[in-house]
Amino acid sequence: MHHRTVAAALAALVGAAVVAAGAMTGAAGAQGRPSLAQALAALRVPPAWFDATAVAWNVARPWKEARLEIRRLLGLGDPASLRQAVKLTYIYCQKKDIGDGHEYPMYLYLGGETAWAVQAYEAFIRSLVAANTPGHTGAYLDLAACYRHFGEHAKALASARLALERLAPPPWRVAGEAHVWDVIGDLYADQGDAARAREAYGRAAALYPTSTQPYGRDLLPRRVAKIQAKRDLLDLPGLPAGRLKDGTYAGTSLGYLGDVGVTAVVKGGRLADLTVRHKENIPLGATEIIPRRIVEAQSLNVHAVTGATTTGDAIRVAALEALRKAGL
Repeated sequence: MHHRTVAAALAALVGAAVVAAGAMTGAAGAQGRPSLAQALAALRVPPAWFDATAVAWNVARPWKEARLEIRRLLGLGDPASLRQAVKLTYIYCQKKDIGDGHEYPMYLYLGGETAWAVQAYEAFIRSLVAANTPGHTGAYLDLAACYRHFGEHAKALASARLALERLAPPPWRVAGEAHVWDVIGDLYADQGDAARAREAYGRAAALYPTSTQPYGRDLLPRRVAKIQAKRDLLDLPGLPAGRLKDGTYAGTSLGYLGDVGVTAVVKGGRLADLTVRHKENIPLGATEIIPRRIVEAQSLNVHAVTGATTTGDAIRVAALEALRKAGL
């Protein structure tokens, strides 16, 4: 895609969000959340809680140290720590001591300030397009995840497809493309479009083994297995009531930082309990929320936790492996 075409596509994508915010249609977003329009219209930067949130950190210290403290706070996951992480990120952004700027929207996103992250990601991506800078696939996909959070799947798909036009050069180009197609598969799966989800997952699974990336190639077969498991989940709307074999079963899948393991307990033919073992550093509650949703819904196809999609996918795929041992 030509640079001007990409810029036009981004302008249309971002412009649509701004127009929607101004229109204030009042439509509800995903899962009863405010719509993106409502969230953007209500957004204040910095937010109302900002001044009342104390941070125990010397902001005169350089960004390379502050970013580690921010990630530590994000890893704690409680509301107070998340707000401290977001406040520190904003302070360093205002100081213009924040590296190349990609971490500003990312830490807003991980800190649960999703509408604020939409605004910041859109601005960051505009700067990438204006400078004709390739790469930063994660920024496009994080913006897609923010749109997904609000149920804006058309905007999410547009952002993911822009990522395909702005891939990093080799040796990471193929892995980046595979990741984008994996996310596109997730977006179609969210919408119940199993045929397009399968197609996108198939592209991702075919690309990963061809990657010549300098490290992490040993994990590529496991990435493919995880994608294939997500394809299988498309055909599994719910767990068969009363038909699983009672017992305790284990499964594992690849998370963000390593293996995510689950232990599934089946009683009376139904999934009664699901616990998670992990080493994820910023799980954002997904290791508790996703298992609870799976047990309550008696389904492995449950909503993701914004900011922890990789961890959530690992839990679902590991649970699939465990329950296959129970006769699923």
